[in-house]
Amino acid sequence: MKRPYKKYVFLLMGISLLLRALVAALTDLGNDEVYYWTYALYPDWSHFDHPPMVGWIINLFTGNLALDTPFMLRLPALVLGTLNTWLIWRLGLLTGNKKTGWYAALLYTGSLYATVLCGTFILPDTPLATFYLASLYFMLRACGCTNNAQEKPSHFLWAGFFAGAAMLSKYTGAFLWLGTLLYLLFYNRKTFKNPWLWAGMFVSLVLVSPVVWWNATHAATGLSFHANRIAFFGRKPQLLSLGREVLGSFLYNNPVQVILLLGSICYYIRLKRTQQTGNRNGSTDHTPSLPLSPALFRMVLFQSVPMVATFLFFSLFRDTLPHWSAPAFFPLWLFTAAVLAKRNTRKPFRWSLGFTAAVLILGTLQIRTGMIPLPKAEAETTSDDPYAELGRHDVTLDMYGWKQLGEAFGRLQQEQETLYALSNGEEGMPPGAAVLATRWFPAAHYDYYVAKPNGTVVKTTGPLDKTHKYQAITQDRGGIQPQEQLYYIASSRYSQTVQGILPLDTVFVYRNKKPVIRYIISKVTH
Repeated sequence: MKRPYKKYVFLLMGISLLLRALVAALTDLGNDEVYYWTYALYPDWSHFDHPPMVGWIINLFTGNLALDTPFMLRLPALVLGTLNTWLIWRLGLLTGNKKTGWYAALLYTGSLYATVLCGTFILPDTPLATFYLASLYFMLRACGCTNNAQEKPSHFLWAGFFAGAAMLSKYTGAFLWLGTLLYLLFYNRKTFKNPWLWAGMFVSLVLVSPVVWWNATHAATGLSFHANRIAFFGRKPQLLSLGREVLGSFLYNNPVQVILLLGSICYYIRLKRTQQTGNRNGSTDHTPSLPLSPALFRMVLFQSVPMVATFLFFSLFRDTLPHWSAPAFFPLWLFTAAVLAKRNTRKPFRWSLGFTAAVLILGTLQIRTGMIPLPKAEAETTSDDPYAELGRHDVTLDMYGWKQLGEAFGRLQQEQETLYALSNGEEGMPPGAAVLATRWFPAAHYDYYVAKPNGTVVKTTGPLDKTHKYQAITQDRGGIQPQEQLYYIASSRYSQTVQGILPLDTVFVYRNKKPVIRYIISKVTH
Protein backbone atom coordinates (compact mmCIF):
# COMPACT_ATOMS: atom_id res chain seq x y z
CA MET A 1 0.00 0.00 0.00
CA LYS A 2 1.48 3.34 -1.09
CA ARG A 3 1.87 5.96 1.60
CA PRO A 4 0.86 9.60 0.91
CA TYR A 5 4.33 10.96 1.64
CA LYS A 6 3.56 14.30 0.05
CA LYS A 7 0.71 14.86 2.51
CA TYR A 8 3.00 13.84 5.33
CA VAL A 9 5.48 16.53 4.27
CA PHE A 10 2.78 19.23 4.25
CA LEU A 11 1.62 18.10 7.71
CA LEU A 12 5.20 18.22 8.97
CA MET A 13 5.61 21.72 7.56
CA GLY A 14 2.41 22.89 9.27
CA ILE A 15 3.23 21.45 12.69
CA SER A 16 6.79 22.76 12.55
CA LEU A 17 5.60 26.23 11.52
CA LEU A 18 3.10 26.38 14.39
CA LEU A 19 5.67 25.38 17.01
CA ARG A 20 8.31 27.76 15.67
CA ALA A 21 5.79 30.62 15.47
CA LEU A 22 4.93 30.14 19.15
CA VAL A 23 8.60 30.33 20.10
CA ALA A 24 9.04 33.45 17.95
CA ALA A 25 6.04 35.12 19.57
CA LEU A 26 6.94 34.29 23.18
CA THR A 27 10.60 35.33 23.30
CA ASP A 28 12.49 38.59 22.85
CA LEU A 29 15.06 38.98 20.11
CA GLY A 30 18.49 37.56 20.88
CA ASN A 31 21.82 39.40 20.74
CA ASP A 32 22.56 38.54 17.13
CA GLU A 33 18.99 38.97 15.90
CA VAL A 34 18.57 42.49 17.20
CA TYR A 35 21.99 43.39 15.80
CA TYR A 36 20.93 42.24 12.31
CA TRP A 37 17.94 44.56 12.62
CA THR A 38 20.51 47.32 12.09
CA TYR A 39 21.27 45.78 8.68
CA ALA A 40 17.69 46.66 7.70
CA LEU A 41 17.79 50.00 9.48
CA TYR A 42 21.01 50.97 7.66
CA PRO A 43 21.03 48.87 4.47
CA ASP A 44 24.25 48.66 2.49
CA TRP A 45 25.95 46.48 -0.11
CA SER A 46 27.73 44.67 2.72
CA HIS A 47 28.47 45.08 6.41
CA PHE A 48 31.32 44.67 8.86
CA ASP A 49 30.23 41.20 9.99
CA HIS A 50 28.38 39.67 7.05
CA PRO A 51 27.07 40.26 3.52
CA PRO A 52 23.75 42.15 3.21
CA MET A 53 21.11 39.50 2.50
CA VAL A 54 19.66 39.18 6.01
CA GLY A 55 18.97 42.92 6.11
CA TRP A 56 17.35 42.81 2.69
CA ILE A 57 14.93 40.03 3.59
CA ILE A 58 14.01 41.80 6.84
CA ASN A 59 13.16 44.89 4.80
CA LEU A 60 11.21 42.78 2.32
CA PHE A 61 9.04 41.07 4.93
CA THR A 62 8.50 44.14 7.12
CA GLY A 63 7.79 46.62 4.34
CA ASN A 64 11.06 48.48 4.89
CA LEU A 65 10.50 48.25 8.67
CA ALA A 66 6.98 49.65 8.49
CA LEU A 67 5.97 46.58 10.54
CA ASP A 68 8.88 46.70 12.96
CA THR A 69 7.99 44.18 15.67
CA PRO A 70 10.03 41.23 16.98
CA PHE A 71 7.62 38.72 15.45
CA MET A 72 7.69 40.42 12.05
CA LEU A 73 11.49 40.52 12.14
CA ARG A 74 11.41 36.75 12.61
CA LEU A 75 8.74 36.20 9.97
CA PRO A 76 11.32 35.56 7.20
CA ALA A 77 12.77 32.73 9.28
CA LEU A 78 9.33 31.18 9.78
CA VAL A 79 8.45 31.41 6.09
CA LEU A 80 11.82 30.38 4.66
CA GLY A 81 12.22 27.65 7.28
CA THR A 82 8.94 26.13 6.11
CA LEU A 83 10.00 26.44 2.47
CA ASN A 84 13.25 24.66 3.29
CA THR A 85 11.37 21.54 4.33
CA TRP A 86 9.81 21.47 0.88
CA LEU A 87 13.20 22.00 -0.78
CA ILE A 88 14.82 19.12 1.10
CA TRP A 89 11.84 16.94 0.14
CA ARG A 90 12.44 17.82 -3.52
CA LEU A 91 16.13 17.04 -3.11
CA GLY A 92 15.18 13.68 -1.65
CA LEU A 93 13.10 12.93 -4.75
CA LEU A 94 16.15 13.61 -6.89
CA THR A 95 18.34 11.25 -4.91
CA GLY A 96 15.89 8.41 -4.34
CA ASN A 97 12.12 8.22 -4.16
CA LYS A 98 9.22 9.67 -2.18
CA LYS A 99 10.22 7.76 0.93
CA THR A 100 13.72 9.19 0.66
CA GLY A 101 12.24 12.68 0.32
CA TRP A 102 10.05 12.14 3.38
CA TYR A 103 12.97 10.88 5.43
CA ALA A 104 15.08 13.84 4.28
CA ALA A 105 12.32 16.22 5.43
CA LEU A 106 12.24 14.49 8.82
CA LEU A 107 16.01 14.73 9.20
CA TYR A 108 16.03 18.38 8.21
CA THR A 109 13.26 19.20 10.69
CA GLY A 110 15.07 17.27 13.41
CA SER A 111 18.18 19.41 13.04
CA LEU A 112 18.40 22.16 15.68
CA TYR A 113 20.43 24.26 13.27
CA ALA A 114 17.78 23.99 10.55
CA THR A 115 14.68 24.31 12.72
CA VAL A 116 15.84 26.75 15.41
CA LEU A 117 18.74 28.84 14.11
CA CYS A 118 17.56 29.03 10.49
CA GLY A 119 13.82 28.47 10.89
CA THR A 120 12.92 30.42 14.03
CA PHE A 121 15.49 33.16 14.62
CA ILE A 122 16.47 35.82 12.11
CA LEU A 123 20.16 35.31 11.30
CA PRO A 124 22.31 35.31 8.15
CA ASP A 125 21.86 31.53 8.22
CA THR A 126 18.14 32.02 7.54
CA PRO A 127 18.49 33.00 3.87
CA LEU A 128 21.72 30.99 3.58
CA ALA A 129 19.88 27.73 4.24
CA THR A 130 17.20 28.43 1.63
CA PHE A 131 19.60 29.45 -1.12
CA TYR A 132 22.02 26.66 -0.20
CA LEU A 133 19.34 24.02 -0.65
CA ALA A 134 18.06 25.59 -3.87
CA SER A 135 21.55 25.79 -5.35
CA LEU A 136 22.33 22.22 -4.29
CA TYR A 137 19.16 21.04 -6.07
CA PHE A 138 20.26 22.55 -9.38
CA MET A 139 23.90 21.53 -8.88
CA LEU A 140 22.83 17.89 -8.59
CA ARG A 141 20.68 18.15 -11.71
CA ALA A 142 23.38 19.93 -13.68
CA CYS A 143 25.99 17.29 -12.80
CA GLY A 144 23.65 14.34 -13.34
CA CYS A 145 23.92 13.29 -9.68
CA THR A 146 20.29 12.16 -9.47
CA ASN A 147 18.41 8.89 -9.52
CA ASN A 148 18.09 9.07 -13.33
CA ALA A 149 21.75 10.15 -13.79
CA GLN A 150 20.86 12.49 -16.66
CA GLU A 151 23.04 15.59 -16.85
CA LYS A 152 21.34 18.93 -17.52
CA PRO A 153 24.17 21.47 -17.73
CA SER A 154 21.78 24.36 -18.34
CA HIS A 155 20.83 24.09 -14.66
CA PHE A 156 24.25 25.51 -13.77
CA LEU A 157 22.66 28.88 -14.49
CA TRP A 158 20.09 28.49 -11.70
CA ALA A 159 22.68 26.82 -9.48
CA GLY A 160 24.92 29.84 -9.95
CA PHE A 161 22.10 32.26 -9.20
CA PHE A 162 21.22 30.59 -5.91
CA ALA A 163 24.87 30.05 -4.98
CA GLY A 164 25.43 33.76 -5.48
CA ALA A 165 22.44 34.50 -3.26
CA ALA A 166 23.88 32.11 -0.65
CA MET A 167 27.18 34.02 -0.74
CA LEU A 168 25.23 37.26 -0.32
CA SER A 169 23.93 35.67 2.90
CA LYS A 170 27.21 34.31 4.29
CA TYR A 171 30.65 33.83 2.85
CA THR A 172 30.39 30.08 3.45
CA GLY A 173 28.04 29.90 0.46
CA ALA A 174 31.25 29.68 -1.62
CA PHE A 175 31.61 26.05 -0.53
CA LEU A 176 28.80 25.19 -2.96
CA TRP A 177 31.05 25.95 -5.91
CA LEU A 178 34.11 24.47 -4.21
CA GLY A 179 32.36 21.12 -3.75
CA THR A 180 31.00 21.08 -7.30
CA LEU A 181 34.32 22.02 -8.91
CA LEU A 182 36.18 19.37 -6.90
CA TYR A 183 33.67 16.75 -8.03
CA LEU A 184 34.02 17.79 -11.66
CA LEU A 185 37.81 17.93 -11.42
CA PHE A 186 38.05 14.37 -10.15
CA TYR A 187 35.17 12.64 -11.94
CA ASN A 188 33.76 14.71 -14.82
CA ARG A 189 36.42 16.95 -16.35
CA LYS A 190 34.64 17.21 -19.69
CA THR A 191 32.08 19.49 -18.04
CA PHE A 192 34.74 22.22 -17.83
CA LYS A 193 34.29 22.59 -21.60
CA ASN A 194 30.58 23.27 -21.19
CA PRO A 195 29.69 26.99 -21.41
CA TRP A 196 26.76 26.55 -19.01
CA LEU A 197 29.18 25.85 -16.14
CA TRP A 198 31.07 29.10 -16.78
CA ALA A 199 27.82 31.01 -17.23
CA GLY A 200 26.63 29.80 -13.82
CA MET A 201 29.91 30.80 -12.18
CA PHE A 202 29.69 34.20 -13.86
CA VAL A 203 26.18 34.74 -12.47
CA SER A 204 27.46 33.98 -8.95
CA LEU A 205 30.35 36.38 -9.47
CA VAL A 206 28.05 39.16 -10.64
CA LEU A 207 25.75 38.70 -7.65
CA VAL A 208 28.57 38.74 -5.12
CA SER A 209 30.48 41.60 -6.79
CA PRO A 210 28.78 44.32 -4.61
CA VAL A 211 30.22 42.62 -1.52
CA VAL A 212 33.67 42.59 -3.11
CA TRP A 213 33.29 46.25 -4.07
CA TRP A 214 32.15 47.20 -0.55
CA ASN A 215 35.17 45.49 1.02
CA ALA A 216 37.46 47.15 -1.50
CA THR A 217 36.12 50.58 -0.56
CA HIS A 218 36.05 49.89 3.20
CA ALA A 219 39.62 48.65 3.70
CA ALA A 220 38.37 45.04 3.47
CA THR A 221 37.03 45.34 7.02
CA GLY A 222 34.49 42.54 6.55
CA LEU A 223 36.96 40.06 5.08
CA SER A 224 39.64 41.07 7.60
CA PHE A 225 37.25 40.51 10.48
CA HIS A 226 36.57 36.91 9.44
CA ALA A 227 40.20 36.29 8.50
CA ASN A 228 41.22 37.26 12.03
CA ARG A 229 38.63 34.88 13.47
CA ILE A 230 40.22 31.89 11.75
CA ALA A 231 43.90 32.91 11.59
CA PHE A 232 46.04 30.08 12.93
CA PHE A 233 49.66 30.95 12.08
CA GLY A 234 51.83 30.98 15.18
CA ARG A 235 49.14 29.44 17.37
CA LYS A 236 49.46 26.17 19.24
CA PRO A 237 46.86 23.38 18.83
CA GLN A 238 43.96 23.60 21.28
CA LEU A 239 42.32 20.23 21.79
CA LEU A 240 39.67 21.81 24.01
CA SER A 241 38.54 24.08 21.17
CA LEU A 242 38.44 21.11 18.79
CA GLY A 243 36.39 19.14 21.31
CA ARG A 244 33.89 21.99 21.64
CA GLU A 245 33.50 22.13 17.86
CA VAL A 246 32.84 18.38 17.64
CA LEU A 247 30.44 18.39 20.59
CA GLY A 248 28.69 21.48 19.24
CA SER A 249 28.20 19.82 15.87
CA PHE A 250 26.58 16.85 17.61
CA LEU A 251 24.18 19.13 19.46
CA TYR A 252 23.39 21.55 16.65
CA ASN A 253 22.68 18.74 14.21
CA ASN A 254 20.85 16.57 16.78
CA PRO A 255 22.79 13.75 18.50
CA VAL A 256 20.27 11.14 17.38
CA GLN A 257 20.67 12.16 13.77
CA VAL A 258 24.46 12.30 13.90
CA ILE A 259 24.44 8.72 15.19
CA LEU A 260 22.10 7.76 12.34
CA LEU A 261 24.49 9.46 9.91
CA LEU A 262 27.50 7.59 11.25
CA GLY A 263 25.57 4.32 11.14
CA SER A 264 24.52 5.01 7.56
CA ILE A 265 28.13 5.62 6.54
CA CYS A 266 29.17 2.31 8.09
CA TYR A 267 26.29 0.51 6.34
CA TYR A 268 27.20 2.05 2.97
CA ILE A 269 30.87 1.06 3.33
CA ARG A 270 29.97 -2.53 4.26
CA LEU A 271 27.53 -2.75 1.36
CA LYS A 272 30.12 -1.36 -1.03
CA ARG A 273 32.66 -3.94 0.10
CA THR A 274 30.10 -6.70 -0.27
CA GLN A 275 29.43 -5.60 -3.84
CA GLN A 276 33.13 -5.48 -4.65
CA THR A 277 33.62 -8.96 -3.21
CA GLY A 278 30.63 -10.23 -5.22
CA ASN A 279 32.01 -8.70 -8.41
CA ARG A 280 35.35 -10.41 -7.90
CA ASN A 281 33.66 -13.75 -7.23
CA GLY A 282 31.11 -13.31 -10.01
CA SER A 283 28.16 -13.67 -7.62
CA THR A 284 26.19 -10.42 -7.58
CA ASP A 285 22.62 -11.74 -7.94
CA HIS A 286 21.84 -11.58 -4.22
CA THR A 287 23.90 -8.49 -3.36
CA PRO A 288 21.69 -5.54 -2.31
CA SER A 289 21.96 -2.47 -4.51
CA LEU A 290 23.52 0.70 -3.16
CA PRO A 291 21.08 3.32 -1.81
CA LEU A 292 22.86 6.03 -3.82
CA SER A 293 24.61 5.93 -7.15
CA PRO A 294 28.42 6.26 -6.97
CA ALA A 295 28.19 9.69 -8.64
CA LEU A 296 25.72 10.98 -6.09
CA PHE A 297 27.70 9.57 -3.19
CA ARG A 298 30.83 11.33 -4.45
CA MET A 299 28.96 14.60 -4.88
CA VAL A 300 27.63 14.34 -1.32
CA LEU A 301 31.16 13.89 -0.04
CA PHE A 302 32.51 16.86 -1.97
CA GLN A 303 29.62 19.06 -0.84
CA SER A 304 30.11 18.22 2.83
CA VAL A 305 33.62 17.05 3.70
CA PRO A 306 35.53 20.22 2.61
CA MET A 307 33.44 22.50 4.81
CA VAL A 308 33.45 20.19 7.82
CA ALA A 309 37.19 19.54 7.50
CA THR A 310 37.96 23.25 7.08
CA PHE A 311 36.27 24.32 10.30
CA LEU A 312 37.52 21.31 12.23
CA PHE A 313 41.02 22.37 11.24
CA PHE A 314 40.43 25.97 12.29
CA SER A 315 38.93 24.80 15.60
CA LEU A 316 42.22 23.10 16.39
CA PHE A 317 43.80 26.56 16.70
CA ARG A 318 40.93 29.02 17.29
CA ASP A 319 37.57 29.05 19.01
CA THR A 320 34.93 28.39 16.35
CA LEU A 321 31.15 28.14 16.33
CA PRO A 322 29.47 24.86 15.30
CA HIS A 323 26.90 26.50 13.04
CA TRP A 324 29.64 27.70 10.70
CA SER A 325 29.90 24.21 9.20
CA ALA A 326 26.26 23.19 9.69
CA PRO A 327 25.16 23.67 6.01
CA ALA A 328 27.57 20.84 5.14
CA PHE A 329 25.13 18.47 6.83
CA PHE A 330 22.36 19.22 4.31
CA PRO A 331 23.79 16.82 1.67
CA LEU A 332 24.65 14.37 4.45
CA TRP A 333 20.98 14.29 5.46
CA LEU A 334 20.14 13.30 1.86
CA PHE A 335 22.63 10.46 2.08
CA THR A 336 21.29 9.36 5.47
CA ALA A 337 17.69 9.53 4.21
CA ALA A 338 18.52 7.31 1.23
CA VAL A 339 20.16 4.68 3.46
CA LEU A 340 17.38 4.73 6.07
CA ALA A 341 14.70 4.55 3.37
CA LYS A 342 16.38 1.50 1.84
CA ARG A 343 16.57 -0.15 5.27
CA ASN A 344 13.02 1.02 6.13
CA THR A 345 14.24 2.48 9.43
CA ARG A 346 11.56 4.62 11.09
CA LYS A 347 11.65 4.43 14.89
CA PRO A 348 14.69 6.70 15.48
CA PHE A 349 12.80 9.60 13.91
CA ARG A 350 10.55 9.73 16.97
CA TRP A 351 13.57 10.32 19.18
CA SER A 352 15.06 12.79 16.74
CA LEU A 353 11.96 14.96 16.37
CA GLY A 354 11.20 14.57 20.07
CA PHE A 355 14.64 15.92 20.96
CA THR A 356 14.19 19.02 18.81
CA ALA A 357 10.63 19.64 20.01
CA ALA A 358 11.77 19.26 23.63
CA VAL A 359 14.58 21.79 23.11
CA LEU A 360 12.14 24.31 21.62
CA ILE A 361 9.47 23.84 24.29
CA LEU A 362 11.74 23.57 27.32
CA GLY A 363 13.96 26.36 26.04
CA THR A 364 10.99 28.70 25.68
CA LEU A 365 9.70 27.77 29.13
CA GLN A 366 13.13 28.39 30.63
CA ILE A 367 13.33 31.81 28.98
CA ARG A 368 9.87 32.76 30.19
CA THR A 369 9.97 31.25 33.69
CA GLY A 370 13.54 30.31 34.64
CA MET A 371 12.15 27.02 35.95
CA ILE A 372 15.56 25.31 35.86
CA PRO A 373 17.88 26.83 38.52
CA LEU A 374 21.27 27.74 37.03
CA PRO A 375 24.60 28.23 38.84
CA LYS A 376 24.98 31.67 40.40
CA ALA A 377 27.88 33.98 39.70
CA GLU A 378 30.47 34.18 42.47
CA ALA A 379 29.51 37.76 43.37
CA GLU A 380 25.93 36.65 44.07
CA THR A 381 27.10 34.58 47.02
CA THR A 382 30.37 36.12 48.26
CA SER A 383 30.35 39.83 47.36
CA ASP A 384 29.14 42.70 49.51
CA ASP A 385 26.99 43.53 46.48
CA PRO A 386 25.08 40.29 45.71
CA TYR A 387 23.56 41.90 42.61
CA ALA A 388 26.89 42.84 40.99
CA GLU A 389 26.81 39.84 38.65
CA LEU A 390 23.14 38.94 38.84
CA GLY A 391 22.18 36.73 35.88
CA ARG A 392 25.67 36.56 34.42
CA HIS A 393 25.56 32.79 33.80
CA ASP A 394 21.97 32.66 32.53
CA VAL A 395 22.17 32.81 28.71
CA THR A 396 18.37 32.60 28.43
CA LEU A 397 18.22 36.19 29.70
CA ASP A 398 19.52 37.29 26.30
CA MET A 399 15.90 36.92 25.18
CA TYR A 400 14.04 38.11 28.25
CA GLY A 401 13.25 41.31 30.11
CA TRP A 402 14.14 43.94 27.53
CA LYS A 403 10.65 45.43 27.46
CA GLN A 404 10.78 45.87 31.24
CA LEU A 405 14.04 47.78 30.89
CA GLY A 406 12.63 49.94 28.08
CA GLU A 407 9.56 50.88 30.11
CA ALA A 408 11.66 51.74 33.19
CA PHE A 409 14.01 53.83 31.08
CA GLY A 410 11.05 55.70 29.58
CA ARG A 411 9.80 56.70 33.04
CA LEU A 412 13.27 57.87 34.09
CA GLN A 413 13.78 59.72 30.81
CA GLN A 414 10.54 61.65 31.31
CA GLU A 415 11.54 62.61 34.85
CA GLN A 416 15.00 63.74 33.75
CA GLU A 417 13.72 65.81 30.83
CA THR A 418 11.16 67.48 33.07
CA LEU A 419 13.88 68.29 35.61
CA TYR A 420 16.08 69.62 32.81
CA ALA A 421 13.32 71.99 31.63
CA LEU A 422 12.50 73.22 35.14
CA SER A 423 16.16 73.88 36.00
CA ASN A 424 16.99 75.57 32.69
CA GLY A 425 19.47 72.80 31.89
CA GLU A 426 21.27 72.87 35.24
CA GLU A 427 19.98 69.42 36.22
CA GLY A 428 18.43 66.41 34.54
CA MET A 429 19.03 65.29 30.98
CA PRO A 430 18.33 67.13 27.69
CA PRO A 431 15.44 65.90 25.52
CA GLY A 432 16.38 63.03 23.23
CA ALA A 433 19.74 62.36 24.92
CA ALA A 434 21.33 59.28 23.39
CA VAL A 435 22.33 56.07 25.17
CA LEU A 436 26.06 55.30 25.24
CA ALA A 437 27.42 51.76 24.83
CA THR A 438 30.91 50.30 24.44
CA ARG A 439 30.13 47.08 22.53
CA TRP A 440 27.75 45.99 19.77
CA PHE A 441 26.02 43.92 22.40
CA PRO A 442 24.10 44.96 24.37
CA ALA A 443 24.12 48.16 22.24
CA ALA A 444 21.71 46.62 19.72
CA HIS A 445 19.33 45.51 22.46
CA TYR A 446 19.39 48.98 24.01
CA ASP A 447 18.80 50.47 20.57
CA TYR A 448 15.77 48.33 19.77
CA TYR A 449 14.06 47.90 23.14
CA VAL A 450 15.15 51.02 25.04
CA ALA A 451 16.10 53.88 22.72
CA LYS A 452 13.70 53.36 19.80
CA PRO A 453 10.47 53.18 21.86
CA ASN A 454 11.52 56.31 23.74
CA GLY A 455 12.47 58.46 20.78
CA THR A 456 16.24 58.39 21.07
CA VAL A 457 19.20 56.42 19.72
CA VAL A 458 22.29 54.49 20.82
CA LYS A 459 25.83 55.65 20.13
CA THR A 460 28.99 53.68 20.81
CA THR A 461 32.56 54.43 21.72
CA GLY A 462 35.47 52.02 21.49
CA PRO A 463 37.50 50.06 18.93
CA LEU A 464 35.95 48.62 15.75
CA ASP A 465 36.41 45.03 16.88
CA LYS A 466 34.11 45.78 19.84
CA THR A 467 31.54 48.07 18.25
CA HIS A 468 31.34 46.50 14.75
CA LYS A 469 28.68 48.19 12.60
CA TYR A 470 27.84 50.58 15.41
CA GLN A 471 30.98 52.56 14.68
CA ALA A 472 29.50 53.56 11.30
CA ILE A 473 26.01 53.94 12.80
CA THR A 474 27.35 56.34 15.43
CA GLN A 475 28.94 58.47 12.74
CA ASP A 476 25.70 58.43 10.77
CA ARG A 477 23.92 59.65 13.89
CA GLY A 478 26.21 62.65 14.14
CA GLY A 479 28.94 61.12 16.26
CA ILE A 480 29.50 61.98 19.92
CA GLN A 481 30.08 65.68 20.41
CA PRO A 482 32.39 67.15 23.10
CA GLN A 483 30.55 67.56 26.40
CA GLU A 484 27.53 65.72 25.02
CA GLN A 485 25.35 64.34 27.81
CA LEU A 486 24.35 60.71 27.39
CA TYR A 487 22.69 57.94 29.34
CA TYR A 488 24.76 54.90 30.24
CA ILE A 489 23.17 51.59 31.24
CA ALA A 490 25.35 49.18 33.22
CA SER A 491 24.11 45.59 33.33
CA SER A 492 24.94 43.04 36.00
CA ARG A 493 25.35 40.52 33.15
CA TYR A 494 28.20 42.38 31.46
CA SER A 495 31.35 43.81 33.06
CA GLN A 496 31.39 46.99 30.99
CA THR A 497 31.75 50.47 32.41
CA VAL A 498 32.91 53.99 31.52
CA GLN A 499 34.52 56.78 33.51
CA GLY A 500 32.77 59.79 35.00
CA ILE A 501 29.27 58.41 35.38
CA LEU A 502 26.61 59.80 37.74
CA PRO A 503 24.04 57.13 38.74
CA LEU A 504 20.43 58.19 38.21
CA ASP A 505 18.40 55.08 38.97
CA THR A 506 18.61 51.33 39.58
CA VAL A 507 16.27 49.01 37.68
CA PHE A 508 15.62 45.33 38.25
CA VAL A 509 14.18 42.94 35.69
CA TYR A 510 11.91 40.37 37.29
CA ARG A 511 11.00 36.86 36.23
CA ASN A 512 8.48 34.93 38.29
CA LYS A 513 8.59 37.83 40.79
CA LYS A 514 12.32 37.31 41.34
CA PRO A 515 15.03 39.80 40.28
CA VAL A 516 17.16 38.28 37.52
CA ILE A 517 19.09 41.29 36.14
CA ARG A 518 20.11 44.62 37.63
CA TYR A 519 20.61 47.72 35.51
CA ILE A 520 22.12 50.97 36.77
CA ILE A 521 21.15 53.89 34.55
CA SER A 522 23.61 56.75 34.79
CA LYS A 523 24.41 60.12 33.29
CA VAL A 524 27.75 60.54 31.55
CA THR A 525 29.32 63.53 29.83
CA HIS A 526 31.60 62.41 27.04
